[in-house]
Amino acid sequence: EVIMVDSKTEYSLNSPPEDGITAVKFAPNSNQFLLASSWDCNVSLYDITNNNLRLKYAHSDPVLDCCFQDAVHSFSGGLDCTLKMFDFNTQTGN
Repeated sequence: EVIMVDSKTEYSLNSPPEDGITAVKFAPNSNQFLLASSWDCNVSLYDITNNNLRLKYAHSDPVLDCCFQDAVHSFSGGLDCTLKMFDFNTQTGN
């Protein structure tokens, strides 16, 4: 059984990454927020409902994957051989 929550299946982002996107993930329990990692060395958090870039954080080399830990934290890793945890509320990473 397939349940469609939202009939919109394609989005055009304002302020998209400047190079190839390597991963996209929707926030847990919500289709409002989208996390995208990219070859441009950044991880971007988008508000799909309002079509804006909420925040962006950088790695020193291209980012190959990203995920949400929960509604306010993400993890990302890439060619800089680091795994970053980022807190959206404080806008800080480890």
